[in-house]
Amino acid sequence: MNIWFINHYANPPSAPGDARHFSHARELIRRGHEVRIVACSMLHLQQSEIVEHKSGETCTHAIHEGVPFTWIPARSYEGRSIQRILNMFQFAWRAVRLKWAEGLAPPDLVLGSSPHPFAALAAQRIAAHYKVPFVLEIRDAWPYVLTEVGGQSCYHPFVWLVDRTMRFLYARAERIIMFSKNSAALLEEYGAEPTKIVWIPHGVDLEICPQPRPAEADGKFTVTYIGSHSQWNSLDAILDAAKLLQGRPDIVIRFVGSGSHRSGLMERARVEKIENVEFLDSVPKTQIGELLHSSDAFIINNRRDGVSKRWMSFSKLYEYLAAGRPVVFGSFTENDPVRESGAGVSVNADDPQSLADGITFLASCSAEQLAEFGRLGRRYIESYYSIPVLVDRFELNVLTAAHPALPLIAKRANA
Repeated sequence: MNIWFINHYANPPSAPGDARHFSHARELIRRGHEVRIVACSMLHLQQSEIVEHKSGETCTHAIHEGVPFTWIPARSYEGRSIQRILNMFQFAWRAVRLKWAEGLAPPDLVLGSSPHPFAALAAQRIAAHYKVPFVLEIRDAWPYVLTEVGGQSCYHPFVWLVDRTMRFLYARAERIIMFSKNSAALLEEYGAEPTKIVWIPHGVDLEICPQPRPAEADGKFTVTYIGSHSQWNSLDAILDAAKLLQGRPDIVIRFVGSGSHRSGLMERARVEKIENVEFLDSVPKTQIGELLHSSDAFIINNRRDGVSKRWMSFSKLYEYLAAGRPVVFGSFTENDPVRESGAGVSVNADDPQSLADGITFLASCSAEQLAEFGRLGRRYIESYYSIPVLVDRFELNVLTAAHPALPLIAKRANA
């Protein structure tokens, strides 16, 4: 089967950011499918171009570690500006015009991912053009995140546009992929038919995240957060926990990544003289294993609101578990992988004292106890959240549903 993934922000593992579609594509190609990822050439996290386009070029085709990418240029932007919205529209418009597809074999299925709705809308129009099934992958629950997180009025014109777009896409998708296990009811509120919804969570490419190895004994207990520094992630509570732990010179809290709240966190640490924290830039997927293995433990925190309970799915949490290190999880979700796997401690979400207590507990554990937490986490990922396991789900619940004449895929996925 020839599958096109349309995802504005898809990346290969050589760049920081989301490499989910790369990993899924590589596994699908190994199983005999043809896959192409169509993405914007301007890297969202780095604000730089991943490829150099020749003057007048509408796209650049490239192969990244065996996976075909088509890079479409769009205007640059900084932060949450009107330029970013124009970047979204420009990418979607250039994608749907299909100049980039000239000379390519037509698809059998088109998947549109929704880090924003307009790229997914472009994917739906492409699927309609070729008269093939359209699959919608929900990254963010639009417009719910605008109103519940962003504080926008439901009557705002942009919120109305997003709402109409998503309802249009829900109605026309053959299947709707959600990441968070307990989000079906939320999607139904916005018009998704429950029979279309399929749960395929974030997972881990274990080829990129190799077998765990012990952290170096340097006299420090390093607890790391890796991921976006934004309003979604409630990192101020982790910084508050670090402030509570300043009497423990052996404990270091490390923040790795980028985002709109990073500068504010760094300024807080400077002004409040929180000296047991470090801030590191994002790294490519190919380098993340070294970063993970240099940590003694990891930390992640939920917001205490409906978004966390009904929607959030922390992709980095699975990488933490795969790295074979214990995790402190400020949990406010319906499902809790840390508790389910036994790979660390779950504490009250958005509660600095609880987070600090969880860190203190792990720092007091023996090397053998920490290793056991890590072993349980790694085994949990290998069993339930590795890429081959998730691609089995994709083949069975998406490909065969969209193309019922593929019984061999269903037979293999059930084997």
